[in-house]
Amino acid sequence: MLPQVYEKFVRTGKIELIFLDLPLPMHPHAFKAAEAAACAGEQKMFWDMHHVLFANQQALSPDRLPGYAEELGLDVTAFQKCLSGGKQGAAIREDVRTLTILGVSSTPRYLLGRRVPDSDNVEVLEIVKGVPYEELESKLNALLTAK
Repeated sequence: MLPQVYEKFVRTGKIELIFLDLPLPMHPHAFKAAEAAACAGEQKMFWDMHHVLFANQQALSPDRLPGYAEELGLDVTAFQKCLSGGKQGAAIREDVRTLTILGVSSTPRYLLGRRVPDSDNVEVLEIVKGVPYEELESKLNALLTAK
């Protein structure tokens, strides 16, 4: 649903999309894959790497990640330095802490909310899971109308 949400709401400037990582412990390579996407993000290619990783969910071992970076045209040396140094790990752990506090323990989830005035904080109004796109779209439109 993310591409549809992006096209209708993000690209048009109606909403801001904030992505939080929740690498699930049952997936042994999920945390390193999350780091790979964040490292690609340092080169403005987060979503590109995100899509590649999701398309290759059965092939996420750490030795495969530099190949994906190369396929995307990233500076592989910088990517590997970021990945091997664990540079993005703290931010991912913070996302996990935030989601755990909110009671989120599985994916995908959509946290609908609004920015707190004069703050960088976000007030979560609803956590949406497992709904058709049309229902999510309706909820987003209702939030926009409620402003």
